[in-house]
Amino acid sequence: MPMTVADVKAFSVRYRVHAECMAVAAIACVVFTGLGLAAKRKLAPARADQASVSMVAGEVSSFQSAFKAAPPGQDVPTLPDSFAVAVARVDRVSLAGDLASRAESAGLRSVRVNFAPPDSAAAPDHPDFFADPVSVADYGIAIDCGGSFAGVLSFVNQLPPSVALQRITAVRDKAGSHFHVMLAVFESAQGAQHG
Repeated sequence: MPMTVADVKAFSVRYRVHAECMAVAAIACVVFTGLGLAAKRKLAPARADQASVSMVAGEVSSFQSAFKAAPPGQDVPTLPDSFAVAVARVDRVSLAGDLASRAESAGLRSVRVNFAPPDSAAAPDHPDFFADPVSVADYGIAIDCGGSFAGVLSFVNQLPPSVALQRITAVRDKAGSHFHVMLAVFESAQGAQHG
């Protein structure tokens, strides 16, 4: 037999405490369900960030496990003059091409090399030789690329001695990881003439 409004009123008067407890429990269920759904929505970006951080940590650990240090006692070859650590201004396009090919061979993709104003960070220490002084050039080289952090580290380890790393910036989006690498260039004082 269906309950009428009068039956519900009579039940609520007779079992008032039970009815109030059921009403409070129903309101609590609705409130806590709403809070749970809101918390789940707010946790979604944090979980995505956690996944990307764990992926980068995996890349770093794989790079560390693959890294092999030079054996002890191995002599590092030295060159007699500053030509190994300096580039003439007229050779900067060749240097840019060399850097692009090194980046691609390190597994980076969509490599773009540009000449840029010097980075705002402190200029790197330049080598000091007696025969031919070396200075930091009044331009820098900016490299934008995509790929993995391990690929960027591999590229940085292959940099020629005529450049110095100043800054690495990384951005991750739906398309993957994008890196901006800023390099300082060492010029011989004779090659620093503008031209």
